[in-house]
Amino acid sequence: MAQQRGKKYSGDLYARKHGTDDGFEKIGNVTELTTTKESESNQLTSTGRGEYGEVLESESVAGATNVSMKFNTFDKHAMARVMMGEAVDLSTTPIAFTDEPLTVGLNWLKLAYRDIDETTLVLTDDADAVIDAATYEVNPRLGLVRFKDTATVTAGADITYSGSTKGSAGYQIDANTLTSLPLEMYLDGKDRISGQDGILDMYHGDLSSDSDINWFSDDWWEGGLSGPLIKDPGKPTMRFTEYKQQS
Repeated sequence: MAQQRGKKYSGDLYARKHGTDDGFEKIGNVTELTTTKESESNQLTSTGRGEYGEVLESESVAGATNVSMKFNTFDKHAMARVMMGEAVDLSTTPIAFTDEPLTVGLNWLKLAYRDIDETTLVLTDDADAVIDAATYEVNPRLGLVRFKDTATVTAGADITYSGSTKGSAGYQIDANTLTSLPLEMYLDGKDRISGQDGILDMYHGDLSSDSDINWFSDDWWEGGLSGPLIKDPGKPTMRFTEYKQQS
């Protein structure tokens, strides 16, 4: 009889969009991976005088298998999953703009573009004269301009601006554009007690984000996904395979 031992698992969780031939990607540093099996018992109970409440018949009905996970490292794909959107790479081609209209006002004024190359930005007044750059300040990341005083330009005046963006690399996510994340997943695991390798296949999960993001937290961010595992034709809901160590 094989020796029974306790288990402690670690491993790497990989995923790809279900139903595609996309390559698998690692889902960050996974700190929790939990599978739960629901079941329901339908019982017929006695109303007899001497056995009231006793179970006469019982039928167990299998329910859904659910999976939940937590992870605490993030790339663009992990951020997209947490925000229920898709990550799109930003174009690195600078965008040139000419004579864009702007009405002078108090505080920060929004330009039509972000990621501004300050060295190219030129503001021109309604007399077609270049406005001295010393009279205003720029937030190039947000594409904002603020006049230091109104001695040079008058509030309500119409001016124009020209220049270009930097074309900085990055990505963008439109949050909450997805209702669910259909994923095919597997855990490339290892039992830290026995040293044996184990693989947990989850062929079709219909997951959604269950994370709160505190953008100013002093703690490490943690993302989470949860949802049911779907039974695809010809496949089990979940399969676990463990390999014995070679002697």
